[in-house]
Amino acid sequence: MTSAIFYGVAGLAFVAAVFLGGAAGTVALVERFGVAEGLALSGVAVALVGGVALAIQSILSRRTRYRARLAAQRRSEALAEVADDGLRRTREAIPATLPAVAALSFALTTMLLRQSKR
Repeated sequence: MTSAIFYGVAGLAFVAAVFLGGAAGTVALVERFGVAEGLALSGVAVALVGGVALAIQSILSRRTRYRARLAAQRRSEALAEVADDGLRRTREAIPATLPAVAALSFALTTMLLRQSKR
């Protein structure tokens, strides 16, 4: 809980620093180029920062979707491989167990027939 409070305070301080820096930059541009030009340049700078942030978010989002698709494909391939391996093992095991199953079936049938004759 305490760390969350400190992170919140640090975040607010960072946001305030960014706003104060932006305001100082705007004042400097206004003093150098005049009110209209300084504010226009400041607006362009903010728009550029926003555009860069949007482009980075788009790239990261695309990369996240690609990684999710790749992970799903790998899971699907792994499940298919496990299923194929299980099917192969089952097909290999069935002929080996047939004599045992036949002997067990014969023994049970014989036992049931003896009980029904009594």
